[in-house]
This record gives sequence, structure tokens and C-alpha cells, in this order.
Amino acid sequence: MLVATLVFSVAYIFVKRCTMALGFWEAAFFRGLGGFLILTLWLSLKKEKILGNRKNWKFLFIRGFSGAVAMILYFWALSLTTMGNAAALHYTHPLFTTILAIPLLGEEVTWKKILLIFIALSGVFLILRIDSGILSSGSLLALGSGFLASIAYLSIRHISQKENPAAIINWLCILTMFITFPPMLKNWVLPSFSQWNELIVIGVLTTVAQGLMTLSYKLEKASTVAAFSFTGIIWATIAGKLVFAEIPDLREFSGIFIIFFSMAVLVVTRNSEEKLTSGERT
Repeated sequence: MLVATLVFSVAYIFVKRCTMALGFWEAAFFRGLGGFLILTLWLSLKKEKILGNRKNWKFLFIRGFSGAVAMILYFWALSLTTMGNAAALHYTHPLFTTILAIPLLGEEVTWKKILLIFIALSGVFLILRIDSGILSSGSLLALGSGFLASIAYLSIRHISQKENPAAIINWLCILTMFITFPPMLKNWVLPSFSQWNELIVIGVLTTVAQGLMTLSYKLEKASTVAAFSFTGIIWATIAGKLVFAEIPDLREFSGIFIIFFSMAVLVVTRNSEEKLTSGERT
């Protein structure tokens, strides 16, 4: 998981560069295309179904569509705000997952969850600067990507044990291409030779990172690896400083810090409660 988040952060450096030069539609399309080519080749070599089992297509579509839109919004956000802010607000997806899981999955409401939700929201408010009336469009887009990512993760619960992980990710890539192709053509900018290379790197690195993240959940307990996933916020903040000279002010840094720790604890708390509940049922 640590390697996966690091690879994602390196990939997002190239994403930010490409979105600023070519536009986020183009960057997102080629991210989807690169992943589709790699995963389709992999599934074909393994003689697996490229689109998974037809009976699971409903949840595969929901996961793919919500994940694709979340990714597009995140790419858009990277072109408008700092990598640290975008990552911190995107990683609020456990916050939305927790809230949505109460009515959709019947999860129990506990005081720990409520407290952590309010703590996380305080970090979100610090970054969004709601009290000062200054709402960054980049920050709002990153927050929206976190919300849609939570829907994608909830749908994964229904199919993760029934489908090949590569097929699940392939739906994300395919739907990303379908959504971004028309606006990409309308706003097409011919990439330079170096930008073509960067687009290829984006497709390869993000697909590798997705694979590493999926593998981590197979090799270790979900509560352990999910908590480590939030190191992506740290990598993104460091990358923003080193590559783009992005230095969060004290308020932004405080918001990033609060979101990082509250989300990590929330994920561990939810997983612990799920294990306890399943143990009681057993």
C-alpha cells in the first residue's frame, strides 16, 4: 500500500503537468486508454473475461462510472489547486462512505464515528475556507471526487469477491474513455513528444498503482492497509512542494493534518466494528 500510494503520487505529478498543458479531458482519456490496453492484454493472456460476468455488470457499471467521474474531477482539481489540498479532500471518501453506509448498508451509528466525522469536517472547512466566503473551485472538485469515490468503493463490496480485480478496474478505464472522448476532441491540443511520453507514463503508473493497491488488500487485513493508504496525502504534499513549489499556508496545512489522521482512525474504527459484528454473528 505504501508503494501504491507513492506510485500514484508520482503519476499525479505527470497528471498535473499534462492537465495544465493539455487539459484534464485529454489527460483523463489517455489514463483510461493506457489502463484499458494493459488490463485487456492481461485478462486475455489469463483467458479471463474482459468485462467480467454479465450478471455483475450492474455493479461493475456503477463502480466504473462513479470511479471514472471521480477521477476526472480529481484531474480537474489538480489543474486548479495544490497537490496536497487535492489529495486531502479526495481522501475524504471514507467520510462519505461511512455516512452513506448507515442508510444503504445498515451500519450502526456510534459516537466514535460521529466524533471522527465532525473532526474530519473541521479539516475540510479549514481548506475550503467556508467561513471567509472564499470557495476554491479546485477544492470543491477534489471534495466531489471524494464523494463519488465513496460510491465506487461501496459498489466494490458487492463484486470484489465475485470478479477479477483487473476486470473491475477495466470498467473504470473503459467508461473514462467514453466520458472524456467527446470533450477531449472538442478541446484537443496536440501533445509534444515529451507530453506523449508523459501520457504513456500516466497510463502505466496509475494502472500499476491500482494493481499494487488491490494486491495489498489480498495480502493483509483491510484495516491495516486502508490506514496506510492515507500516506498518499503526505506523498502528494511533498511532491507538490518539490516539483511545483506548492507550500500550504498554516490554515491549509492544519486542514490536511486533521483530515489525514481523522480519516485513518475512521477507517480503522469501521473495520474493527465490522470484524466485531461478523464475529458476533458467527
